[in-house]
Amino acid sequence: MCVIVYKPEGVVVSKRVFDKCWEYSPHGGGYAVWNGGRWVYEKGFMDKDEFYKVVKGLIHSRQTRVVLHFRLATEDAEGKRNILPEFTHPFEIQLQDAKALLFVNGRFSESYKGIVGAPKVKKFVEDINQLKLKRWQYEKLLAEGGLLEGLLQHRRERARLLTLFEEDKQPFFSPNPPKGWVKYGGLWLSRDVFRLWSVGGVGYTTWWDVWLWQGR
Repeated sequence: MCVIVYKPEGVVVSKRVFDKCWEYSPHGGGYAVWNGGRWVYEKGFMDKDEFYKVVKGLIHSRQTRVVLHFRLATEDAEGKRNILPEFTHPFEIQLQDAKALLFVNGRFSESYKGIVGAPKVKKFVEDINQLKLKRWQYEKLLAEGGLLEGLLQHRRERARLLTLFEEDKQPFFSPNPPKGWVKYGGLWLSRDVFRLWSVGGVGYTTWWDVWLWQGR
């Protein structure tokens, strides 16, 4: 699974947390930072040291508000894992009345058909952008129990989404209020990276996930 880290002002992301997130989700990174009254982002980091070099000044400062994403690649429509810079997060969302950035941790329903050569989140973003929603419609669509609830469930686990509206300092969580997130030293982590097991270089949260991996 991917890992999202939300760092508000007043706290820092330690090197230990950064390293642990990369250890379990090593297929690329991206970030967004609140700067000058808007969110700006950069993605496509495929090397841990390069990623850390770029963000260390931001994540070790108590004056900054930052979101980090560490990707664990999932299968495309042909069952292939595409580990490419363009599939790191965030993804741009274009609404009628706002621009936004989307970070995802979790998998979409098996019934949601992806596209060849790309993860399902890419298709999800394309589908959302085609709808030309207003912000309130987007938030309602992603609400817990909303129209997309079934799509956001995979083997009874709900995907965790974090959206940054370009000129809104506060993140929008789905589900909202956030469920399944872990509060760690003032940070919000979409997974408890200190309780994961590693098998074959992939991080898992339960022994059921480990068993599924070993049986593949």
